[in-house]
Amino acid sequence: MLERATGCLENGGRHLLRLTSKSLRPRRSLHSAFWCHGAGDIDLPSWWISLLQQPPPDKATRSQSIADTAKKCLSAGLLDGGFLDFLYPAKTLSLIHKLAIRDVKQMSHRAYRSASQAAIRSFTSEAVEDRVAIDSDMDHAMSLLSTIQEHRLPHTTQEAIIPQEDHTAVENETNSGRGSAGRETDYNLLIAEYDQAWQKYHKVETSGDMSEETLIAVLKHIEKLTFNVRAHTSRQILDAFAKVPVEVRSADYYEWALRASLILRDIDTAMQIQFEAQERGFESVRYTKRLMRFIVRHENIEAGAKLLASWEKQHFRADFNIFEDLNSIDPKILMNKAIRIGKEALSGIPLKGSDFDYSARNFAIKLILRSLDMSGPIERIKRYAATFEVLLPLIRLLPELSTLAIDRLLSSKAHVYDFQAVMIYEDVRGRTDVVQPKMLMQRLISHLSSVHDDRHLRIVFEDYRKHYGLPTPELFALTIRQMSRQGDATAFHSLLQEYRDNFGNPTDPSMYQQLLHVHSRRLEVKEVIRNFESLQEVFDFVPNVDCWNTVIAAHARISDIDGALKWYNKLLESEVKPDANTISTLISMHASGGDVDAVEILIQDCEQRGLQLSTSMIDGLVLANIRNGDLEEAEKIVGDALNMDLTGSRTHMWNYILNSAALQRDLSKLNYLHQCMEEADIPSDAITYGSLMQGLCVQGLPQSAERILYRVMPQNGIRPTAFHYAVVMGGLLNVGRHQKIFQTYQKMLRNKVKPNFSAQNLLLKAATHLDIEDHNAQGLGNAESTHYRRAEELLAQAIESVDTSDVALPEPIKGIGFQRLDQALTSSLFEYLIYLSAQSGAVDKIPALYAQYLETSKRLRPDAPVDLPIKMLTALMVSHRKLNQHDEVEKCWYLALQSAEPLARRAGASLADPGWVLPARRLLLNLPLMHYMKSLMYQDRTEDIPDVVAELQSAGYALTNKAWNLYVQALAMGGHARLAFQAAEKELMGNWEGWLSSRDTRKSSNRDRVPARLRNHLKPTHEYPNYRTLTQLTKAYMDMRNKYAFAGLKSPLQKLHAEAPKAVKAVVDMPRSRQRSALRS
Repeated sequence: MLERATGCLENGGRHLLRLTSKSLRPRRSLHSAFWCHGAGDIDLPSWWISLLQQPPPDKATRSQSIADTAKKCLSAGLLDGGFLDFLYPAKTLSLIHKLAIRDVKQMSHRAYRSASQAAIRSFTSEAVEDRVAIDSDMDHAMSLLSTIQEHRLPHTTQEAIIPQEDHTAVENETNSGRGSAGRETDYNLLIAEYDQAWQKYHKVETSGDMSEETLIAVLKHIEKLTFNVRAHTSRQILDAFAKVPVEVRSADYYEWALRASLILRDIDTAMQIQFEAQERGFESVRYTKRLMRFIVRHENIEAGAKLLASWEKQHFRADFNIFEDLNSIDPKILMNKAIRIGKEALSGIPLKGSDFDYSARNFAIKLILRSLDMSGPIERIKRYAATFEVLLPLIRLLPELSTLAIDRLLSSKAHVYDFQAVMIYEDVRGRTDVVQPKMLMQRLISHLSSVHDDRHLRIVFEDYRKHYGLPTPELFALTIRQMSRQGDATAFHSLLQEYRDNFGNPTDPSMYQQLLHVHSRRLEVKEVIRNFESLQEVFDFVPNVDCWNTVIAAHARISDIDGALKWYNKLLESEVKPDANTISTLISMHASGGDVDAVEILIQDCEQRGLQLSTSMIDGLVLANIRNGDLEEAEKIVGDALNMDLTGSRTHMWNYILNSAALQRDLSKLNYLHQCMEEADIPSDAITYGSLMQGLCVQGLPQSAERILYRVMPQNGIRPTAFHYAVVMGGLLNVGRHQKIFQTYQKMLRNKVKPNFSAQNLLLKAATHLDIEDHNAQGLGNAESTHYRRAEELLAQAIESVDTSDVALPEPIKGIGFQRLDQALTSSLFEYLIYLSAQSGAVDKIPALYAQYLETSKRLRPDAPVDLPIKMLTALMVSHRKLNQHDEVEKCWYLALQSAEPLARRAGASLADPGWVLPARRLLLNLPLMHYMKSLMYQDRTEDIPDVVAELQSAGYALTNKAWNLYVQALAMGGHARLAFQAAEKELMGNWEGWLSSRDTRKSSNRDRVPARLRNHLKPTHEYPNYRTLTQLTKAYMDMRNKYAFAGLKSPLQKLHAEAPKAVKAVVDMPRSRQRSALRS
């Protein structure tokens, strides 16, 4: 409707300002008086009137004459005397009066603006772009006004067009322009000269006597004066251009003709002019860039392909960027247009031929790459998938352009497009024989090393060796460093030996640190020490402080505090002095155990040594407080660190508090902390997104975590790792979506992410649950006959593929808790299946599983003894208890005490001293303790339980709420009612408020309600008795009441009321309507 209305207004409007010297209607004979009353001036601008007047006196300058004549015509010719006002309607008369009193410059500007806006649709998205183009043309024209003296033609040329006296007058006026009045006079002068030149051109044209020299002279003068973008002027320029012989057309003529055709939106004429200019060798046609912009803006793929192909065929200078003028298009609009053009090129243009298909795809690829260069980070993120879906198929059709694409994508300095470059390289390498240039492959190797992409680095490095021979020492160093980081000892030693054979011993000291680091990542402490001691003998290299730090870190990674401190003392005794990294390594080791005191002492020692504090030291202090349960102090330290002078990134400390909030099931706090992190300009990394996903999964929202994994992370240029997939798989396991776990695992494999043992462990758990569901669905009876077919097949595959390099990557490993990494690597695959077999009664499978575990542990660590971790011992205790092998249960309990000692002991503490257990590890023995108490209960040895618990408490261990409830139940059932009530009063009744408060009738959402299975995990030491404990206490109280009914005031029952008032009151007030059968038992 708007377009139709616009057309009606244009057709029905009356153009009072005719901007052309040609008549739009057939010529008619008018009365001679008509030219005297001023009516003829309606269609003519004031400067045209000056041309119709008598020549000014010779003494006056030309500018003064034009100004006087124009003023006289406007003030007297139209408004006075001879104006026949009765011939015009009232509104027309009003408009004539307004125009008559306007300044000449204002009239010209109004005409320019109306003519320029009439050619575009103001309500479209492209109107702004057209207006920018027109304004840029006007700016160029105005620059001509200010430099008209420089652009003046030679004197001999102008004599054929302009009288000598006019030429002199213009020159004098130009040189003597003063202030605004002088500039306005120059402007009016140029306008008059411009119209005079066109008048002479039309006069010569209509006379039929136009020589080639005269035409060229006129056009040269017009070219110097042309500044308008009106459509009728553009038509005149094209008409005049067509009359100029081809052999005398200069580059300037082509520029103005091309400009005029673009103003008229005549793409065919513009292309013809462009091709003719290129054939004649004019490579500096300035409006070629604007032609390309016009083509892209209108998505004319045919014209764009032809223009680019023609330009490249001419082999013009390499620094010319034909896409340069696309900068004026909004990046978002440009990228959308590039994607649409790319899709059109992919679909193929019928009836155009193979040559045109090549040109169209070539044009689409280069346009997409140009749009990526111009786009900002937001557009890159939003259009990441769309651009790659179009660009990769185009590259497959034109693999010879893969080099250009990889180079431009690597130069974009955006992680999302760096990954695209690698994918394009891999795709082209597998489909074609195209070999990338040597320098480009070197850039790829450097990039892959910086982003730690091990798999693609190996591919590119081997391709380089295949096509270009021996790699440079720098490429060897980059690849060796990456092999060390990945924990690939075989590849590392092979490359290091090849380096030594070709270049001798490394001169870079970091290479020797990598030699130790590769075994440290693999938890091979003995190999680290052996290589450290042989550095001077084999390589003639004296270990520096980095090598010492690597040995200390190797012990810290397996929680060997004594070993780490031993090597630290050796370092202090040597000639090498510790540095900030040494202190940071020790701080991280103590922080993992929650030893805040040790961390603070090390920070003070660092300051006394005059070493610069680093963020890794503050990271350790934050982690120590979190592990110690002091979350408020940890958040305070993170806030204070924003104002500290620290070296390094602060992202890790924020990740610690984010993960803590996630595990506490507090989404509001998690969101608040993440917002504070963004406001403080702390960059998010892969662990940050993992913490956000963890919070959603703990809350029971794995589908939201999947959106972060599959959409948010790729858009932000962060590649998901096995840790992120394991988080999602754990969330799906919590909500019982076991089949979905297999789908997530398949996606991880399709995305070429190597699963770690944590992901394999979760997959094994899902397979076990599916086997149980199938067993129950078939109605096969008791759980003892359950056949774990899926789980056993997956276990066999996992055992085959497990390797110590699985723990080499510096990323969190989900599901291992406080276990040592070297133990968790194999035990995590077996312990759950052993535990489940024992719980279900299928104890006949446990010996075979245990034998497999021992064999796998020996294969991975042949020189180390097999130390059973606490979780494995707990699973074995369950199986022995089911078989009534209580002696074996007791053996496993003592083995658990031995396994917990190196993990829980404070640095430098003696086992004979009380409180030697670290606060963060005080709950380490609760699971085996509970099964041991059940075994003692079954043996009627409940009197031994208080001594076991007292010994643990003396060392510094603590019991969870669940363990205390079992402890009270065991004492109550074993006839130790008084001890049971005393323990309940001290350990369980602290938060008891009565039976009414325990029955909360408030309405709350499912999201706010904490499931019972999560309460003990979120607050393991929360003091509260469960219902089973209260029923056992009630039974014990009733037995005591019946026994001492006639004992009087000094009976044990009265003492019990005094010793445990809360516990007794809870028993006395217990509603008897609930579970009466439990009371009778």
